[in-house]
Amino acid sequence: MITWHTDLPASPVPPDLATVQSLTAALSQRGDFAVQLDALGEMAGGAGVFRLPQRRFARRVTLLLDGVAVVQAQSVCAIHSRWRTWLDCGTTPLGQILFSGCLPITRSPLQFARAEPYLLARRSTFDYCGDRLDLVEAFLPAAAGGEAA
Repeated sequence: MITWHTDLPASPVPPDLATVQSLTAALSQRGDFAVQLDALGEMAGGAGVFRLPQRRFARRVTLLLDGVAVVQAQSVCAIHSRWRTWLDCGTTPLGQILFSGCLPITRSPLQFARAEPYLLARRSTFDYCGDRLDLVEAFLPAAAGGEAA
């Protein structure tokens, strides 16, 4: 069972990277940043931090830095949520949209968990006009090097 905490646990992931509001911005400052779209659509099932106990609309991506996978992420909303429009953004970083100031959104505090096989996972919820977007970001071993800018 995964236990989530608001305190950052000890981890090889640099604290500045683990706690930054926008991984898109932080990773973009560290090198050649890209988003690989792994899945988009209605989903259920899965395992670990990415488990979906019921059918939801989800976007799964891998964040790459200099061609190396550093984070796997999943954004999830209700099947008929307004978030679907924003999640269907191809390889455009969702963080670019979330932190652009164009949406009237609020974000919950970050929560953290140790979850194998990842070094660290974090999650938060965004609210957009009463609709929820649940975001989980899981750090891969390559994320352990260096500090976020």
